[in-house]
This record gives sequence, C-alpha cells and structure tokens, in this order.
Amino acid sequence: MAKIPVTIDDKPLEVETGRTILEACKENGIEILTMCHLEGIGDVGACRLCLVEIEGINKLLPACTTKVAANQVIKTKTERLKKYQRITTELFFAERNHICAVCVADGNCELQDLGYKVGMDHVRFPYLFPQANVDTSHPMYVMDHNRCIMCTRCVRVCSEVEGAHNWGIKNRGIEVRVISDFDTPWGDSTTCTSCSKCVNVCPTGALWPKTVVQGQLVKQPKMVSELVAKRKMNL
Repeated sequence: MAKIPVTIDDKPLEVETGRTILEACKENGIEILTMCHLEGIGDVGACRLCLVEIEGINKLLPACTTKVAANQVIKTKTERLKKYQRITTELFFAERNHICAVCVADGNCELQDLGYKVGMDHVRFPYLFPQANVDTSHPMYVMDHNRCIMCTRCVRVCSEVEGAHNWGIKNRGIEVRVISDFDTPWGDSTTCTSCSKCVNVCPTGALWPKTVVQGQLVKQPKMVSELVAKRKMNL
C-alpha cells in the first residue's frame, strides 16, 4: 500500500494511506491517551481524550477517527492538549459516582490509571451525583451505571464481535445510559449470550462478574482484540 509523508511531534514519518492518526501513532511508538478506543472494534471518538492539533486547522480533532493526509504536521503533547485531557478526566469523575476505594476495579481500572497519567490530584468541578441504578438481574454479571463513562465499548463489542446486539443507548446528557434489549433488565434479555466480552472490555467497574469483590476485578480487553485479529487472519 502507498505511503504518505506526515510529521508527528516533530518526527518525520511515512504512513500508509487510509490509516488514522491514532494508528499511525501506535505503529510508531507515540503514546496517545484513549478510553473509548479498543483494538479490533470500530472507533467513535466518544471520550475525546485522543484529540490532536494539526497545523492549519484551528479545532482539535480526535486521532481515532481522523485519517492521516499527506504532509500533515501533527502535535499530540502540547500544553493545550494536556489541559483538555486533564479537564476531560476530571469530568469523567464528576459526571457519575466513582468511589475508587469500594470499587471492584480499584487498582485495575483504566479510568483510575488515566487520572494518574494526567496528574489529577483533585476534581475542580462540582460532582453531579446522578441517580444511577445497579442492575443485578443477570445470573452472572452486574451493570453498575454509577461507574459507567459511556465509552460504548460494551455496545460495540456486543454488536461487532459477538453479533448479539444486546446493548444500546438511551437518553442524552446526564441522563444517558447503556441499556439492555430496549431498556429491559439485563437478566431478562433474549439476546445476551453471556459471552463476557462486554465485561472484559469495560474500562471501569461498570460491568463485572458477581464472583468478584472490591479490588479483585481483573479484565482482559486484549482477549477481544486477539479474537478479532485471528478472525481476520482466517478470512
């Protein structure tokens, strides 16, 4: 495949056409913060953490959904970007009810790791404390809306990889929620296959097995990525 010249963080590169900026960065060892991205499933630009600056364009663009173009000059680590990443991370914590000390994912949470990466030592925004339910109706798993950050990984992996289409989205703004089978209890779902893919790709403690307790949750998001890669090889 043809390659085009781009410059990322002052580093001249040759990148295959059709690649996203995020893919180009990953292939060349340039770290970009992400939360909704997962290798093997489609990108939607939901978390806005992977924003980059492109010379000649005033607005910030998501690296996961923006394709590289010839002679682009891209910046991924400017002070402006770091400021927005810190704000975005704080808003994740302020929007729902994240209490790390009592969460099953404490110590193994991508949101928690993100807080450390951006240097977050407190949240400058008022907490919203929304009324968020916990769905324990499934015989094996729990959905805790208090810890959901609406990355939609669960929705996409259920649709694109498992093909069950159990998960969906309802409402907007602070009332937005992930729902099962047109807003029925997860345990009453007629489409869920109990495959655990959604549980494994969730970056927080929003989805977890009933067999674990505080601080014991271990997830395997790479398992899904490896599964998709194997399927592509067999095509």
